[in-house]
Amino acid sequence: MTQRHMKEKQGRAVGRPRKADMPVPADPRGEIIAAAARLFRAKGIAGASVREIAEEAGLRKASLYYYFPSKEEIVYAMIEGVLAPALAMQRKLGRAALSEPARLFLYLRFDVEMLCSAPYDCTWLLSHGTLGDERMASYWKERQKLVAWLAARLKRGQESGDIRPCDAESLARAMLAATEYSVTWAERAERTRLKEQADELATLLVCGVLSSRRGFAEIKAEAAASA
Repeated sequence: MTQRHMKEKQGRAVGRPRKADMPVPADPRGEIIAAAARLFRAKGIAGASVREIAEEAGLRKASLYYYFPSKEEIVYAMIEGVLAPALAMQRKLGRAALSEPARLFLYLRFDVEMLCSAPYDCTWLLSHGTLGDERMASYWKERQKLVAWLAARLKRGQESGDIRPCDAESLARAMLAATEYSVTWAERAERTRLKEQADELATLLVCGVLSSRRGFAEIKAEAAASA
């Protein structure tokens, strides 16, 4: 029996050895991303080496390359990890039979919870990434879709009379910035409190643009009924 077959028989994946005496994690990619996030925050993306990331994750350098062919791929995975769910939620809410204020509330609350539940700060990653990198630039364009969706909700809400007159483009950017930077102050380690803070921030943002035509209690009841 070859060495490779012996390893497979023992239940260990070929090409993915870990440091001695360390258990195989259920989610190796997630562990690598979390380890990289800690190092990126402490040393910057350029300052953290693949070797250091592997050591932080309890892996050999060669093992890390099994999951990510480069450090840049780790950064891309981090951004995709929060960008894709946000875009998917916007598509879902866009199809739902909801008023524009209710759509805004549900999306903003979701965004805060999702971003603050991630083991890294994607806003920081975007601001420290190189937009000369074609793939990073494409992510930035995808992020702009989030702003465009929010602006569309504000404009249509104005047309229906649910949203007061405002500069929809500017307010959309401000709303997204508010949810993204919630990672700097939200109590991320306490799940119950995080949900409360997400609800509070979404409430504040929607109340700030809501017209006198409808009360916020009605909007929140509509949002709750759709859940």
